[in-house]
Amino acid sequence: MTSSRRTVLELAGATGLAALSAVGAAGWVAADATAQEDDGGNATDDADEFPDYSRWLTLEDDALEFVFVDWTAVGDDVQAELEGEQPDEEVPPEFDADPMVAPVSAALLSAYLYVGLTLAQYRLGRLLEAEAFDSTVEDLLLTDRAFVAAGDIDPAEIDAQITADAEAEFLRQFERTDEIGEYDLYEPVDAEADAAVAVGTDAILVAEATPAVDDPPTALEAAIEAADGETDRAADDSETIAWLLERAGDGDVVAGQYGDPADGLVDVDFESDELEGADGIVSSFTVADEETAIGDFAAVIDDPDEDALEAVLGASGEDRSLEVDEDRVVATATWREELAIN
Repeated sequence: MTSSRRTVLELAGATGLAALSAVGAAGWVAADATAQEDDGGNATDDADEFPDYSRWLTLEDDALEFVFVDWTAVGDDVQAELEGEQPDEEVPPEFDADPMVAPVSAALLSAYLYVGLTLAQYRLGRLLEAEAFDSTVEDLLLTDRAFVAAGDIDPAEIDAQITADAEAEFLRQFERTDEIGEYDLYEPVDAEADAAVAVGTDAILVAEATPAVDDPPTALEAAIEAADGETDRAADDSETIAWLLERAGDGDVVAGQYGDPADGLVDVDFESDELEGADGIVSSFTVADEETAIGDFAAVIDDPDEDALEAVLGASGEDRSLEVDEDRVVATATWREELAIN
């Protein structure tokens, strides 16, 4: 591996090896990424103070889990490094134990693997590869109830992929059945395959039957109507979520959890003794420049232990800060050092 200045993605890749090993994937993520002048889907909506991706977020049973990735900012380096390295590096314990690093790194990998593995059965597994599709993906959002790939989408191209005959047993064929707003709704030809896909010019959405989702088309309808402003979004329904998103929701990679969500498409793991009993958590990484990554963390915790939190939050970084105001916890940290994995 060549020596170079590293950013947030090498932290993500290093601590994410544990997640990759569970599915037998190879590699780790590293990057010489630069700051993005165009915020893309991570930009703040003019109508409020929340990141734009939050328009897709809704609450179900007062719970939510999500992962957001600004693919425009980090995608090229993620693919190049993840596919090019071997998983023989050990995870430094200081990163694996840092609640500001490990959950976000695993979140990045879970979103990437969802496309490459889960969407392969719909012939969309190469959606993130520029040479494979004319459609361009800018952002990835994976929640407990739905997946969203936002960008410049060619609906006819996606239609041809998902409606093609299933030439292998693992492939699934869809047919257009309805519309949800400006999106075409597709459902499986095989009624036993319980999933749904919605395709528009700005996004592709996927929902699957899980303990969190009884009816995939309904899950897609909820996300689309929220994005279109026709129904309440998670930040409208919960002041806690609104505060979490405002304090830590902007980033190139973001992971969030609120309430006690049922098993769904994503599992955000913030399990830590110091965070036990948290009502909600959002943590993010932003690539500031070629050698600097910034982490933001916000949580709502009943009776937080400030000393215990100070010992772990951002402990692997520099320029750390921690603010505790009653049940509100905010932390920041900066990573500048080259990460050496032996």
